[in-house]
Amino acid sequence: MYSRILGFILCGLLVSSAHASDIYKCASKDGAASYRDTPCPGQRADLLHKDTDAEAAKAKQERVANAIDGMLQSGRLEEARSFAAANGVIPLFQQRVQASARREQEKRQQEMTHDAEVRREEEAAAQARHQQTVDDYHAKLVKADAEEETFRKEHWSEMKQQHLPEVLQSQSSKTFNAARGQWCSVGEDGSTVCQ
Repeated sequence: MYSRILGFILCGLLVSSAHASDIYKCASKDGAASYRDTPCPGQRADLLHKDTDAEAAKAKQERVANAIDGMLQSGRLEEARSFAAANGVIPLFQQRVQASARREQEKRQQEMTHDAEVRREEEAAAQARHQQTVDDYHAKLVKADAEEETFRKEHWSEMKQQHLPEVLQSQSSKTFNAARGQWCSVGEDGSTVCQ
């Protein structure tokens, strides 16, 4: 059972550090085991895995690439160029600069697309609010027009008796009815008549 657990731990370490470095098993004085990529000072250490030259070169290449990427991301271009020259990897530096520029361009494009979408949504929301305001106002006009016509029809005979000149004027002249969007006058029975 113990050897199986140790095997799983070692496999995990080998997979996670297959490109990183050597693997040492360190034993402390109380017998507890730990795993490191360097020998353990003051403890017994067993070398479990030794990097091949190819693995060491690949690990170095990845460390150099990560360091260059970090410098480029923090805007230290000249420092990254000097570091690449000191490590003899100018082509890698140029490749990473191009990749960084592509990522920045893609990021800016995504931001521009997002900003444009936000603007479209805000404009659509503003248009919807405006349209709702117009619709609400028109609904109030229609309601007021209907109430006025109902009142006029219910009290038409009284209005004709008490205000005959105004009634005759309203029947003969046309005024613009905003609720109906037409020029209208008052009919014989007090209803609204529009053309």
